[in-house]
Amino acid sequence: MNNNDKYLTIGDFTKLVKYNLEDLFTQVYLKGEISNFRPSTSGHWYFSLKDNNATIKAIIFKNNQKEIMDVLKSARLKILENGQEVLVEGRISVYEKSGEYSIVISKIIPVGIGELTVKFELLKEKLSKEGLFDESKKKSLPKYPQSIGIVTSPTGAALQDMLNVLKRRFCSLKIVVFPASVQGNDAKYEVVKAIKCANYHYVKNTDKKVDVLIIARGGGSIEDLWAFNEEIVAYEIHKSPIPTITGIGHEIDFTIADFCSDVRAPTPSAAAELVVKNREDLINSIYSYKLRIEGSFGNALEKLIYRFENCNPKRLSFLFEKTYQNKVQEFSYCYEKQKSFFENYYTNLRQSFSFLLNKLDNLSPLSILKRGYSLVLDKNSNLVKSFKQVKTNDEISVILSEGQITASVKETKEKSEYF
Repeated sequence: MNNNDKYLTIGDFTKLVKYNLEDLFTQVYLKGEISNFRPSTSGHWYFSLKDNNATIKAIIFKNNQKEIMDVLKSARLKILENGQEVLVEGRISVYEKSGEYSIVISKIIPVGIGELTVKFELLKEKLSKEGLFDESKKKSLPKYPQSIGIVTSPTGAALQDMLNVLKRRFCSLKIVVFPASVQGNDAKYEVVKAIKCANYHYVKNTDKKVDVLIIARGGGSIEDLWAFNEEIVAYEIHKSPIPTITGIGHEIDFTIADFCSDVRAPTPSAAAELVVKNREDLINSIYSYKLRIEGSFGNALEKLIYRFENCNPKRLSFLFEKTYQNKVQEFSYCYEKQKSFFENYYTNLRQSFSFLLNKLDNLSPLSILKRGYSLVLDKNSNLVKSFKQVKTNDEISVILSEGQITASVKETKEKSEYF
């Protein structure tokens, strides 16, 4: 065996390293500081990631830059900068010619901004562009709802808080709970299912139809509240025909659902307070309106009585006479105007009738007789148009303009014989 067989060429060794490293590190997560950042003419970004102990080359290909720029925008940053500390996700790549390895980055997040925060900002921007937050499309909450729907956990403290508020403010309200898990991997699906259920009863007008829908849960971390930052929940809230109010978490918590709902309340209890007016406040308001109406009516009546009692009879008679004369003049004017209209209309109609009658008379066969012509009828009163229609000794009638002659045919001849 040749001792040289155990030696590898540089190319073979580099290929072996490349194969093993790239196969082993298909997905790596690193934290480091950006240095030597330089965009290339090809559109790719080249830089180094370093800490106090080591440095690694990094590259972001052009086709990954849009997603990364969206993340930077959500963090209020314009571009990557030297000295910036970041979290990156990518894979190891070995460049055979130089024997160097680098990390090809697919995701990058500036340190200090969590991944969920970035997802939140990106989804918020997307849905905003789609018009899901448009204030002009939001529905107003009913002033006096008769029934209220609640989407929340049936075992959570938030539900009890809302029920206490609703019963205290207006105990006779109808309340329908659409149960849903509000935390965990399946929470988003259960919340969507509960909203769909409420929408179904609303559209079908069943006994579970509600006038307003509260979507709520108690406080928690961003992870705990994340079901209400899911895209499918946002779309379901937006397309709901029911006026919707959200009360999710504490006052400082904002979710995507809050932006999609018609009204956002800082807490579940606050949502219940916004939906229902206090019964005592309503009673006081009604009583106040009653007093105002009575006062206004009383004042108006007193003014009328005062004016009537202090009215000068002569002036009253003058005003009545003036009003009467004005109305008489108005009536006379209208009468004369209508009379003139109908007289003109009648005259025009009579002239038109006479014209048509004369025209009809001129077209009548009888008018020809007045010019000296006559009509000949056979014994059956048929008009004789040809000598062939009668025979010798046939009785005929001659119609003139002023009378009729009865005669007998003595002879018939061809036209050429008498012209």
